[in-house]
Amino acid sequence: FFSNRTRGPRTRSPPSLPTPRANRQRVEWVSRVMSDREALQRLSGGENCLLGMVTGVMAKSCNYPFLVWKNTQQQGLPISTTWTTAKGSFSPLQVYRGLPMACMNLGGTNAVQFGATGFFQKLLADSGMGQDGVQVGGAFLGGLASGIPCSIWELCMIQQQRFGGSTLGTPARIVQEYGASSLSRGATMTMGREAMFTMSMLGVTPLIQQKLVDSSGWERNTALAAGSLSGALLAGVITHPMDTIKSCMQGDLGRAKYDGIVQTGKAIAAEHGVVQGLFKGLFYRIALISTTFFLVNTFKQRTVPLLFPHALKEADKAR
Repeated sequence: FFSNRTRGPRTRSPPSLPTPRANRQRVEWVSRVMSDREALQRLSGGENCLLGMVTGVMAKSCNYPFLVWKNTQQQGLPISTTWTTAKGSFSPLQVYRGLPMACMNLGGTNAVQFGATGFFQKLLADSGMGQDGVQVGGAFLGGLASGIPCSIWELCMIQQQRFGGSTLGTPARIVQEYGASSLSRGATMTMGREAMFTMSMLGVTPLIQQKLVDSSGWERNTALAAGSLSGALLAGVITHPMDTIKSCMQGDLGRAKYDGIVQTGKAIAAEHGVVQGLFKGLFYRIALISTTFFLVNTFKQRTVPLLFPHALKEADKAR
């Protein structure tokens, strides 16, 4: 009776929206995919480097004061010097002196660590090694490689923290006063420390998190916090003497008090005792490492879907 012209336009039923439960399940799945042991193996070398740089800068911007206080205590200097000027006036911004170099340090070091770890994990996986060995061994080798540039960046950062100076002017001053070879001071200790550090951050921490979730049913963030603290205790206690010796050597480029690795260790132990000397600043370092492990792994889980959505698509197809 009515013509098509008089009929109202056809209306399409609105698309069904995902339910809150479906959204929660999707978020949980994304978190699991980005925190599992194969996360870095899904990305290319360049993508891993970019991911490491972004997460490193974000983490260091959050917990930088712990690093300043750790370095200050290791060198036997009063903590109060980190928030007072040379004239003795109070200045909270003093504690952030050297932050750009620290961000460059951790961002660049994380970039090398993520890239090298992903490379070595793929290499070990192709050799037929078990997945746990791939995860931990690849992270150890990746950290070892990252110690080379990390040592130079930390040297400049420690010199800035002690004597001030600009980001570009500090390395130029170091070379001018002490020679280009001084840039390698503390490199051996840094490589050993970073190998253990990265093994704990990208190997042990995600492994503990996954085990707690799978076997005990822990919530992922709680399991990550437990894994971060466990990994920090492991890495912090084992490597702290290396870190103390490195910090003292890099803070004394003129070798007025500290010379080589063995002499520096003996001098610290003779002056303060083995425990009080070589483990100075351990509390601040445990706080620094545990928050770094938690922040880096959290930022990794949150930023990969934004920066590299193809990794989710590939994992979705494999489900």
